[in-house]
Amino acid sequence: MIVMSKFFLKKNRYNKEILFLLFLYLTLIVSFFFGENSTGGAIKDYLNQKGISQKFSSNFFQTFYEYDNFSTRHSPILIIFLSFFEKINLPDFVIRLIHLHICLFLPLIFFKCLKLKFKEIDEKILLLLAALIFLSPTFRSLSIWPDSRLFGLIFFSISIFYFLKFNENKKIKFVFLNVFFVALSSYLSPNFSVFSIFFITKFISFYRFFSKEILIIILFNLILALPAFYYIFILDVNFFLKSAAIGIENNEKIIFNNLFNDILITFSIVLFYLIPFIFFKIIKINNFLDIKNILISLIIFLICVLNFNYNYSYSGGGIFFKLSNYFFKNNYLFYLISFFAILIICSLISKKYLNILLLVLIILNNPQYTIYHKYFDPFILIAFLTIFSFNLDLKKVYYKKNYLLIFAYFFVFLIISNLKLILLV
Repeated sequence: MIVMSKFFLKKNRYNKEILFLLFLYLTLIVSFFFGENSTGGAIKDYLNQKGISQKFSSNFFQTFYEYDNFSTRHSPILIIFLSFFEKINLPDFVIRLIHLHICLFLPLIFFKCLKLKFKEIDEKILLLLAALIFLSPTFRSLSIWPDSRLFGLIFFSISIFYFLKFNENKKIKFVFLNVFFVALSSYLSPNFSVFSIFFITKFISFYRFFSKEILIIILFNLILALPAFYYIFILDVNFFLKSAAIGIENNEKIIFNNLFNDILITFSIVLFYLIPFIFFKIIKINNFLDIKNILISLIIFLICVLNFNYNYSYSGGGIFFKLSNYFFKNNYLFYLISFFAILIICSLISKKYLNILLLVLIILNNPQYTIYHKYFDPFILIAFLTIFSFNLDLKKVYYKKNYLLIFAYFFVFLIISNLKLILLV
């Protein structure tokens, strides 16, 4: 944290912001000692993975080759990393504390990405936006209780940084760095692998499709993917097919059970992160009530609703799905919000094929039966402000101290995430 402070501190310009950041860091430390579990399943997942980590430390090769026998869909990479600490008999408290401080690189990298993309915006605003990460239930829970998803997001954010560097000066070395860190993020959390399609599409728009550069980039991607393909398909250690939903029958598909469920839930969750930015007109929506946009949104909505069958008893579904079923015992509120989500998001991404592609990949990157809000948190916030192409007016973050209400919005979400452990049974 001292390193972060020195990095941000520049001629005492950001003293208030630094103090605020230190305060947020202290809340995380306090939560560490109290064992915050905002996502609900962080402790259970960690204890399960800790058992596997101990097995790696005692018998690495047997555990490595029989990894799919364990009840986890998580990549073994972070577990192997943690097993080295187990090997030297480091106390669990210390292992988790080390992991927490490694995770502090995420808001730092996010800030550096924002600086690259928004050079004309006061760094105070960008620092405050980066600080929103500290209010993420997923960031807080998974930094306290180690989980591969957060490490994957750190490396994915680094890949975004080099993507933005490429956009700035078009040097091919940044392409290879982007590809390399996307690969690392995918090894830690395989869902990030689909976003290589987005980056390659962007690179193709700069180079010719069959150019030497593109062929080398694709070859580099394939080489980096070979160990994963060998492990999963040749050694047949396919841990992806493990179910996270209690009650799923053996004959039910675990992945892509119902794509329409994914579409509605993903749209509703994405809208959740856009709401404060839309409310304060930080993001500008054009042609919201355009007839063509309404018709397209209505068609998508009706098709999804008619085929929607997400089971509330399996948990997950995102905040709006949860609230709808908890208060009204039905999906009607969720459907209403989902329609407006589709309407708003379609108007935002229209006529920008990379935005459309990115949204499709976000829908496809979590193909399992259960869809949890934590899968998108704080990824959507980072993606929204860095790789999506929207008409943003970030100066309004500071206008009339809008940032206070933005922080209040995400703080309330953090409170709700903790209360659900008591209220939602």
